[in-house]
Formats: sequence, structure tokens, C-alpha cells
Amino acid sequence: MSNEGFDFEKSPKRIRRLFSSGGAGGEGGGQESTGGGSSPGQQDISAIARRLLGASAGRSRMSKIEAEGVARSIVATAQKGLESIDGGPAGALSFEETVALEAVIHVRGRPAVRVLGDELEDIRHYPDADMWVMLADKHRAKLQKTTSAASAVWVRDTLLQSFSWVQGTAFLIKPDLALTNRHVLFPPAGTRLARRVPGTTQARLKREYEVLLDFAFDDGAPRQAKYRITDIPFVAEDSDPVDAAVLKVEPVSGFAPDPLPVTQKDVYEIDRLYIVGHPGKLKYVPENIQLVFGDPDERKRVSFGKLMDPVVEGQQNIVHDASTTGGFSGSALHGFMDQAVYGLHYWGDQVAGNRAISAKALRQHPVLGALL
Repeated sequence: MSNEGFDFEKSPKRIRRLFSSGGAGGEGGGQESTGGGSSPGQQDISAIARRLLGASAGRSRMSKIEAEGVARSIVATAQKGLESIDGGPAGALSFEETVALEAVIHVRGRPAVRVLGDELEDIRHYPDADMWVMLADKHRAKLQKTTSAASAVWVRDTLLQSFSWVQGTAFLIKPDLALTNRHVLFPPAGTRLARRVPGTTQARLKREYEVLLDFAFDDGAPRQAKYRITDIPFVAEDSDPVDAAVLKVEPVSGFAPDPLPVTQKDVYEIDRLYIVGHPGKLKYVPENIQLVFGDPDERKRVSFGKLMDPVVEGQQNIVHDASTTGGFSGSALHGFMDQAVYGLHYWGDQVAGNRAISAKALRQHPVLGALL
């Protein structure tokens, strides 16, 4: 499916935060050097060029001159984008400016790293990721548990069996239940995988599509960890602000991951966070720029970031600045203190930023809460 139905996160609020003097670069206490507090410039050109050279290794390798040329073009477009939102209306960014700014943010300490079975790729390959290296090393056992419980929602057309794709992410919350987004099953654009049961909050899969949860769809050694969906006991109504669905599942082959509890703690107790998902190819983005983001290919990634402050008391939609380029719909949001789920990521847009539904809102839902 690639990233149909998904958009780059274009929130001017988030971008201003990451490029302001009080932004990400000033929050790490010397441990996080993200370059926040400055406009895109030479340091970003160098970081993007290094990223391009590293990502192109093993394929049609870029020359240093080519990488620097692409990097200069990206940074120039990012500078233009930053100027366009300074004092401008929300959503003033063009698609090209959005991509360029996201590329700069990506090399300023907001990486989305590949999962290699029980391990992560070497985060040190990403620019300005020192803090995430330390956190990942310190909390390795928790990361192994949370990443293993996240799955690709893998789809095959049974009438055209050569067609298969990943349509989002889900994660185990009980041995026989998984949580994802409503719009993973019913995307605003793309293949609708199920039909609602009239008069209920239940649904049934369409028999023309084989849908599996693949917990081993990553860049590690080939192995089996697949579940089939046997029922959909809950899918939120279209008008419901809680964009969620619960899948009844059973193992088909391979290992069985441990389920993740949905926390009863306040999400605003955490600061640094990560999400685990399956980002797809970036539509309409040139291949050489996709390399800045690690060439998303639907395989499992861990994306690191921080929680942004609430705007109103009791806010149910939490906003974070982890990169969700390529689409992370249905991903769990985690802190580093434990293995619990603190939120369900569901969207990123130019007005509200990268959004997740808080664990509190999930638990307080009159129907969904009883299943958690």
C-alpha cells in the first residue's frame, strides 16, 4: 500500500519548536545535540550528505559531490519553508518544503531506525542521536519486548494473489487481542478490508482479502511469527474521535510475543518516547531524498521523539514530535520507564501535528475500555 492515505506531519507548531531557541536542541542537557535553535544551514548540509552517503552504500553509490549537491538543495528548500511559516498561517508549507524540513529534523536527532529481530540497527549511524543511543542501550530489554509485540498488518488480494502490501501496524494487548486504528481497516483512501455489522461496533473481514499480523516483518533474519484475524469485536464509529479497532487473533506459525498492557498512568509523566511501526514508501518523493529517511520499505522501525505539552487540561489527543514519515498508523506510543502503551498513534497533519490517543482516553471509552 505504501503510504496512501497518510501525509507528512506539517505542523508549524512542531516545526517552530524544533527550530526555536527553546526547541529540541536546548532540552537535552548536553546529552541531546539536535541542532535546535538555528535555521537550516551548513551543519545540516554536512549531516544530510553523510546520511546520503551511508544510505546509498551497497547500491548505486552517490559520490561525495552528488550527496552534497542534494543536501544543499534540501537545506535551501527547508530554509524557504521556515521563512514561509514564520508569521504565516498554519499549513502554509508546500509539499517540497515539508519534505525538506522533515529531512533536516530527521538528521537533528529524530531518527526512525530499523529493527533487526531482537536488536536495533546501530543508531550511531544517525546524526545527533547520542541520547537515543544511551537510552536504547540502557533499556534494551524493554525495547525488545515492545518491538516484538508490534506487527505489520499484511494484506494479500486472494483474487489477484500477486498483490500484497502492508496497511499499517497493530500490537498485541492480550494473548488473543490486538489494537490498531479504525482507518487501518477503513482507510480514507485505499482498500477497505472489512464491513461493519449493522447496529453494532463490530465488523467482519471481507473474504477476498487475506489479512495477517506479521510480527517478524523486519530486517532481521527470516523467521515466522504470524497471527490470523478471526474476528473484529470492536471498531469505532466514523464519528468517534477515538480512531481505534480491536482484532481477535490466533497464532498461525512461529513465536508468540508477550502482550503489552495499556497503562493507567498519566501520559504526561513521560518526556522522551518512541513508537514502533511499519512506514511505507514515500509517494512523490525522489529516491535520493528517500535515502535521508532510510528508504522506508514497510518493514519495522522504531521512531524516537518527545512529548509536546498539552494545550488544554485533560487533552485526549496527545502530540509528539517523533518522525512518522511514511505512515505509522496503529503504532503504540511508549516511554522508556516500562513496557506499557501510553498512546495509540493515528495521524499527522498540517494543523494538529503528530497525534496519538492517550491511554486514558482508550480506557475511558465506553466500549473499547472493557476490552483492554
